Amino acid sequence: MEFVLTFHQPAEVYETNADPVRGAAPMQAWRQYMDAMQAAGVLRGGNRLDAFGATSVRVRDGRRQVQDGPYAETKDLLGGYVVVEVPSLDEALKWAERSPSSAVGSTEVWPVMTMAPR
Repeated sequence: MEFVLTFHQPAEVYETNADPVRGAAPMQAWRQYMDAMQAAGVLRGGNRLDAFGATSVRVRDGRRQVQDGPYAETKDLLGGYVVVEVPSLDEALKWAERSPSSAVGSTEVWPVMTMAPR
């Protein structure tokens, strides 16, 4: 089964991680986490996202509304995702628990639903 894990952390965590000195240890934890998934053979892909660079688009009454930045009412920012292939939801939850974001924010686990070919 495939799952997408999304990593959400407070803005100040992303700011710390971006600092060359203060971010060294947290980024090492991320490298170890990604290496562990790779070594276990469960990692299928993923990318880091620009947590501050999102733009939200909504259509209301036929008119497009554009808002710079991530969704305004969230406290944590989405900073990345991975796709893992594991035997069960329980296994995906174990990988989510190990994520550095789970200690300071959250990690969401999304089951991937494949679409039938047309």
